[in-house]
Amino acid sequence: MQIVIIGNSIACVSAIREIRKWDKKSSITVISKESLDPAMPYYSPVVLPYYIEGKLSKENLFSIRIDFYNEMNVDVKLGERVIAVEPKERIVVTEKSKYFYDKLLIASGASPRILDISGARNKKVYVLRTYEDAEKIKSDDSKEVVIIGGGPVGVEAALSLLKFKKKITIVEIAPYIMSTVFSRTVSEMIEKQLVERGVEVLKNEEPIEISGNPVKSVKTNKRKIKCSSVIMGVGVVPNTDFVKDVLKLGPRNGILVDERMQTSEPDIYAAGDCIELRSLIDGSIRPFPVWSNAQETGKVAGANIAGCDLTYEGGIRVNALNVFDKAYFSIGDVYDESKRMKEIERDGRIEFYYFSNGNLIGAEIIGDVKYAGLLKNIIKRKPSIDIDVFNGIQDFIGVTVPAVKHLSLGYFT
Repeated sequence: MQIVIIGNSIACVSAIREIRKWDKKSSITVISKESLDPAMPYYSPVVLPYYIEGKLSKENLFSIRIDFYNEMNVDVKLGERVIAVEPKERIVVTEKSKYFYDKLLIASGASPRILDISGARNKKVYVLRTYEDAEKIKSDDSKEVVIIGGGPVGVEAALSLLKFKKKITIVEIAPYIMSTVFSRTVSEMIEKQLVERGVEVLKNEEPIEISGNPVKSVKTNKRKIKCSSVIMGVGVVPNTDFVKDVLKLGPRNGILVDERMQTSEPDIYAAGDCIELRSLIDGSIRPFPVWSNAQETGKVAGANIAGCDLTYEGGIRVNALNVFDKAYFSIGDVYDESKRMKEIERDGRIEFYYFSNGNLIGAEIIGDVKYAGLLKNIIKRKPSIDIDVFNGIQDFIGVTVPAVKHLSLGYFT
């Protein structure tokens, strides 16, 4: 059997590992558009801010070497952009070649969203998604940096640049930063730490123009900010243009998949940031562009490609962030603070728990997040919880739970 995987992400790596558990013989070809050192074809975008800051060397950034692919008997094609998939002919078309497949996995990921404003593509306007992006930011000597977007990418970019004594301004259109990840209460804790270290945080401000080529300033609806570089972190869009005419896409242009990661076409699977799937919390169909979901959906896709029958219980947002000496973790729906029905402080750790109709739907932990991975299983199983006596994650430490799997702490993918 000929298996082709588009994209060399964590979804791809997870799929390869799972396929090879059950199928040692089939041919696997991975096609990646990035032109990387063939000896070091894989890195995790999650840790790019640590590479920029200097906490992580290039050798440690590229955590999976060609030895892994050789051991798994995988042929890696780097620097080839896929331009089309032809399901009837079972062919993947790249700019350089064509590849036949019996089973296809699309793990093409997502790309940074670029604001539709004047100057958005000028020189010294950066995004942070790839190794190439990180190299550009790392080598830039700008002393004044505007970060557009106060989400995970923007905040982690700010944290990575602070040691270089740059003047950093975050411009966020929402009333508070990290609004897609944490509650307002927790977001304000993070903002306080940033401001104490000299970061200027401007909320309820909309960028409307970037001036200069290279950059000289950013204009918002309230002011003009002098700067010599910009980092744009305003979300991602799935890389699905090459299949928009052959596969069913969701409302946000992600590939629609079922619980087995099967797409609308036979023998074509998809996983990671390029998909839309059912939410574990409320059943809605949407993307979940975080590392843990990419890892888990890749595993499910790989198992089913290999002929097993493995299902995914649903997508859920999982995010972890280190701000100086403090860890922040969130899972599930934590945005409506009226649903926060339990607050626990112990051993230097703060825990917030969110409930709907008696079921745990989300949680935030500040401090020691060692056991945070248990929370997904609690949310998934929907056990009966007496909120009055509920003692948080402490109730589940050391408890044997059937079919519980460890959840890796996720970041933006």
